[in-house]
Amino acid sequence: MKTDFLNGTATFVMAHWRKNDVASRLHLEQAIQGILAQTDENWQIVIVDDLSPDIEAREYLTEIKELRPDKIHVILKETNDGPGICRNAGIEWAYLRASPIILFNDADDISHPERLKAVRRIFVEDSEACVVYSTFKVIDEDNNPVEERLLTQSILEILEGHRNNPVQGSNAWMRIGTEKGYTNLTSSTAVKTETAYKYPFPPQRVSEDQHAWLRYSAGGGKFIYCESIPSMYRIPQGTPTVSRARIEGYYSQKAAVDTEGFLEAMRIHNKASAMGRAQKEDLLIKFYVKLAETLGRENENRLAAEQLSKACKLSASKALEVIESRGLKGHIWARESALGELLT
Repeated sequence: MKTDFLNGTATFVMAHWRKNDVASRLHLEQAIQGILAQTDENWQIVIVDDLSPDIEAREYLTEIKELRPDKIHVILKETNDGPGICRNAGIEWAYLRASPIILFNDADDISHPERLKAVRRIFVEDSEACVVYSTFKVIDEDNNPVEERLLTQSILEILEGHRNNPVQGSNAWMRIGTEKGYTNLTSSTAVKTETAYKYPFPPQRVSEDQHAWLRYSAGGGKFIYCESIPSMYRIPQGTPTVSRARIEGYYSQKAAVDTEGFLEAMRIHNKASAMGRAQKEDLLIKFYVKLAETLGRENENRLAAEQLSKACKLSASKALEVIESRGLKGHIWARESALGELLT
């Protein structure tokens, strides 16, 4: 049966976990209002609660549902498994109802009112598209814009990637992994439901979205960048993002999950289109160098040096060539890696 992207009801998938505090309740309301304000009204939303620790937080979802009981649906999980598993439950819910499009929206971020309209148009017009993503604007806990000088280096890296030749087209996973790093925020990403269902989020609670994006692309289909529908990405000032605040060893876990996702993307791609040993080696070297650069921007120099050492183990000469071509020789993490002696 052919998927009806033009007339099918799209599904917003929202993972939910919160304590009973006024701020997170208000942010959830604003996230829902952003969906209610969509100019394309052919949507539904499934909110998947990840066993929020406060009963009021779960009960409040019933009140949210009453805003539009025909469109807002709630799943109350009995275990706490992380946002990726929550999204998988929402994806399965949408898949079983033949919803053609998934739009991810975290419980404190706000979608552009034209988001669904733009996403649907792209999927209707381009049959090869599998992911549509946009840029974003950072807001604080009070919806005020956050100046770029206050953003972390990893957030700046994403925005820089959007401004300078954003990732698009087939095999986007290669450019994401080897050139750009993390590219599309969860709340700015839409995907064909069949793709999301085929490649579920992994169980990890760190960088689980990057892991999924890489496999989405490796499985076939194009990434499309849509600049006109920026999401509002909330970063309360004075605190790290939610995942970084709640998870010990965030960056070491990120490095491990990103590596696993890239290796899995290579496996998926190789199954459909065999790659030679040299191509695999080149991709992995560039991946480790890019991951090192990303970690180094966050002053995770030990972890960054470890990634570069992995590249050096594959081929010191090729790793050196990549480092030199990208102007990274002077960084402390490069000098402290296994490649250090060759950089003097």
